[in-house]
Amino acid sequence: MTRCAARLLTLLLCLSVVGTAHAQFGRQSALPTPAELDRFGLERAWWSQATLDSSTDKLLHLTADEELLYAQSRTGILTAFDAETGERLWSRLLGTPEAPSFPVSTNSDQLLLATGMNLFALDKFNGKLLWQLNLPTHPSTAPEVNDVQVYIGSLDGSAWAFDLANIRNLFQDRLLPDFSNATVAWRHRVDGPITSPPVAAGPRVNFASEDGSLYSVDLNDGDVHFQFETDGPIIAPIGRNQDALFIASDDVRFFCINQLDGKLRWTHVTGLPIRRQPQIVGQQVFIAPERGGMTALTTAEGRVMWKQIQATEFLAASAQSVFTSDDLGNLLILSRYDGAITGVLPLREMSVRVNNDRTDRVYLATSQGLIMCLRELGSDFPKYHKFPERQPMLPEFSDDQPESDADIPNEAQGEIPAEDIPAAF
Repeated sequence: MTRCAARLLTLLLCLSVVGTAHAQFGRQSALPTPAELDRFGLERAWWSQATLDSSTDKLLHLTADEELLYAQSRTGILTAFDAETGERLWSRLLGTPEAPSFPVSTNSDQLLLATGMNLFALDKFNGKLLWQLNLPTHPSTAPEVNDVQVYIGSLDGSAWAFDLANIRNLFQDRLLPDFSNATVAWRHRVDGPITSPPVAAGPRVNFASEDGSLYSVDLNDGDVHFQFETDGPIIAPIGRNQDALFIASDDVRFFCINQLDGKLRWTHVTGLPIRRQPQIVGQQVFIAPERGGMTALTTAEGRVMWKQIQATEFLAASAQSVFTSDDLGNLLILSRYDGAITGVLPLREMSVRVNNDRTDRVYLATSQGLIMCLRELGSDFPKYHKFPERQPMLPEFSDDQPESDADIPNEAQGEIPAEDIPAAF
């Protein structure tokens, strides 16, 4: 090797080391320090990096359930992490790079992804492809799945139900996509594009449309059980708890209806349209109208508990706090009881965020795929909100260990009137 070539190789090696160090520094610099988090009673549970195609790829969606966190890139790469440890479990490319895709949806063991004109089902724990289905029309929502069918909305106003057994059998026999039509259980068409991912509840499936109506149809044949009409298009996805549906209309009204018969329980007038999904945690529902801050309502009566004008997006909730974003991308920590701001963290670089109504964990990421999970100090085990029956059995503690909600303020302590606290958060 000549002296000139040796110098060039040395220079390239130095540049490589500097570049790696700079990338590592840039990755770490987006993360708050332990001291910054400790001021607000938080800690970093873990941080990791999603798999991206190249320096030009971007993180598109971040989704979580009780067990896993899912990162989707613009080029179609899907990465799954353990939601509690941050361990990267698997990564794979699905669909065509740059094809339009929706956030993934999951159940106890499957992950579903609609991208382009395709619907994929994976084993969510190992990423194995279970089946792939060609969709008859362009999807407009993420899918929903139960034990017998999968449901999805489309741009032409159709809500589709596909038979899972037929899909699996045809896929195993290598008869898809040629016999995709044989998987259709039913189709229900309305006047406008389907705007909310279908919600399967008991014997019915519910979905909303730009025509301003919510439809509740029989999951076996798609026949309408009831139709709830509003005076404006319904853009936001439907919210749901055990027995009620929460609907935000562009006519600046927010509705709670009985999911069995569609009867109106209460209405809240926002004065501004709601485009984000209402988030229900315990006996509170959180709504964020456009340019209208965030409001906490009781689920039973629709009574306003508080309004915080600086909050714009729900991220997660614990027994004491609500974690939100503001217009500048900061992480705001609010009191769950009166909406007062108790902390502000400047995390603007981490602009990709999960609206987590499942647990009390806060998940944030940069567009370059750096992901972080935050939790409250001492919160070693997540609190399950949406499906409390899935909460694992926790280790036994001594008798003097406080209950999870033991530190909720009460009237005797003089912190908050009893009538302002729902029966149970």
